[in-house]
Amino acid sequence: MSIGKGVAIYAGALLGFIILIVLTVTVSWFPGFVLFFAYFVFGFILNRIVLRSLIEWHAVYNTLGNVSSSKLSAFLFWPFSYPALFFRLGVVKHL
Repeated sequence: MSIGKGVAIYAGALLGFIILIVLTVTVSWFPGFVLFFAYFVFGFILNRIVLRSLIEWHAVYNTLGNVSSSKLSAFLFWPFSYPALFFRLGVVKHL
């Protein structure tokens, strides 16, 4: 997967989450717990599709602690961790 395609998937997830936030705030009949579950669903989808396709784990650093902490932080903090990931990948690719 290219970085651009990963950014597009991330942008779609972020846009979907923003739309759900707006629906939760403005519409009274929309249940708020959907926003809670959607946050984790978007994080899971990004981990399974984007992170798996963009990152190749090095054999030396492919330890349980390293991989699980990276995946958990990307899952729990996906709105912040994926832009940092794309920036780092862009620096490595272009410099």
